[in-house]
Amino acid sequence: MPTFFTLHPLDIAAIVAYFAAVMAIGFWASRRVKDEKDFFMGGRRFGKGLLVMHWLCTGTHSEMAVQVAGATARVGLGGIWYQWMYLFSTPFYWMIAPVTRRLRVLTTGDFFRIRYGRALEMLYSVVALFYFAQSIATLLRGAGEAISGATGGQIPTQTSVIVLSLLFSTYIMAGGLVAAAYTDFLQGVMIMALSVMLVPAGLARIGGLAGLHASLPAEMFAITAPAGSKEGDPWAVVALSVLGLVGIVAQPHVMSATGSGKTETEARVGMCYGNFIKRLLTIAWAFSGLIALVHFRGAAGMASAGLEVSGSEKLFGQSVREFLPVGWRGLMIACLIAGVTGAETFMVVASAIFTRNFYVHIVRGRSDAHYLWFGRCASAGMLALSIVLAFHAESVNQLFVNSIKIIGLLGASFWLGVTWRRANAAGVWASVLGGALVWGLLSWAAAPMGGRPPENLATSWPASWAAHFADWSEPVRVLAMLAAQFGALIAVSLLTRRPTDERLDPFFARLLTPVGRENEVLLAANAAELPESATLGMEGVLLDYQKAARFGYAGLRRLGIELPRLTRFDGLGFLAAWGLVGILIMLLYWLAGLGA
Repeated sequence: MPTFFTLHPLDIAAIVAYFAAVMAIGFWASRRVKDEKDFFMGGRRFGKGLLVMHWLCTGTHSEMAVQVAGATARVGLGGIWYQWMYLFSTPFYWMIAPVTRRLRVLTTGDFFRIRYGRALEMLYSVVALFYFAQSIATLLRGAGEAISGATGGQIPTQTSVIVLSLLFSTYIMAGGLVAAAYTDFLQGVMIMALSVMLVPAGLARIGGLAGLHASLPAEMFAITAPAGSKEGDPWAVVALSVLGLVGIVAQPHVMSATGSGKTETEARVGMCYGNFIKRLLTIAWAFSGLIALVHFRGAAGMASAGLEVSGSEKLFGQSVREFLPVGWRGLMIACLIAGVTGAETFMVVASAIFTRNFYVHIVRGRSDAHYLWFGRCASAGMLALSIVLAFHAESVNQLFVNSIKIIGLLGASFWLGVTWRRANAAGVWASVLGGALVWGLLSWAAAPMGGRPPENLATSWPASWAAHFADWSEPVRVLAMLAAQFGALIAVSLLTRRPTDERLDPFFARLLTPVGRENEVLLAANAAELPESATLGMEGVLLDYQKAARFGYAGLRRLGIELPRLTRFDGLGFLAAWGLVGILIMLLYWLAGLGA
């Protein structure tokens, strides 16, 4: 029977059916968009089920399966920690989601504006745009690599990147977060299918779990790589976990995703459990990498130390082509397409940041329709930049690591900004610049010429400094960067002028007041006489800090620390989430031993 790009007609039919369904849902959802709040936040009306699927798809993309499968093929099951770096952060999402929902702003840039001032709002916007460019490029490059492999190279990676970008940018520019969330319901099911289909099909080719264990050394099944490994060792797990927890709050899409929930409960259930589903699916990606290593790289007992990143990232797509039968292969390619559509939310939030935190300061006094139109154009511009990055990056892994380091530069300023009254703009500038300087210098020192300069430079102080730090491992460099950020912010904030209570009280009134209980702490005042920290995003609702203070801890407040009072629901949910972390680790350990 004739084929198209090595795909059977049944494969093509599955792909076309998927496209038709997603485009129809996206354009139907776009009819519900009336203004900025609808486009960027879904009108703050999403329920638990919609938010769970929305978070699953926002945080789960095709390139993650490509990256994890490639990493486990290189270093064993320890490669799972490139995505499980957020496993130990996930219970904190139960606490983080109410905080971001209570801020009651449209973008994280708005947070920096009301907490630190307009200059830092602009700084955050620049950092966030670079983060989104890297993140969308990671999505496109990963899906392109997988589709290229699945079609035997008949559809080149760059062609896949362009086609996927055009298909899904159209309805997102029309429907915004509403379109993204509703299509996520279908895509959530597809992503779950992607994560489990390959494992049984691949195991059947290599003699099951017993054949897998017989073909690889025992250390490939350790849940972390041996100490000293380039990737996935225990120190890498610690460093990536800390970086993930610090940086997650500054990731721009977190504000829009949690802010779109009807209440705090919807926001925390969606963020926490949508991501737990992803952690479970990551186990399937990890085993897919080991199976592909055995099938495609040959001999029993073969070590993967010589497997290059670029080669390992093609294994997932090759597995799709080799392991799955006709029709199912097309469904898997549809799953890969589903995975890349997490770029939907990134495009929407990027346009929100560019519009609200850049454009409105330059072009003032225009209508909501004008800003909505410009936001849609900004989505297209962000996508174009991401395509360029996807074309020129060395690997999916490089794009991913760069993105989390970039946004991690602002994690300290968010964490201390919502908990410590003394944190100020000068401290944030010192934190970002100090973190970037440490990152840059340590990266230069670790480069091939960093600690081993030519002879005519050997006596220079930069070369001597580089030689001293050249042997620092990547985990140590990450922890040093984070220590510099928090240390600089705390030290400079203590040494410089503290923010005024006039600015801080309205800000912390937001954080202390539970969503839905605003009527208990209303402030009788003229909004025109209040700072932006009291009015931005509040839709005319003004909160009285003196009344809201009862939702916090008076003892901590005397130390300059503001924390919302915890409820039994908070504590039990947090403990339940840690229980799930333990269950997932034990599940991975048990699966790693099956067939040994």
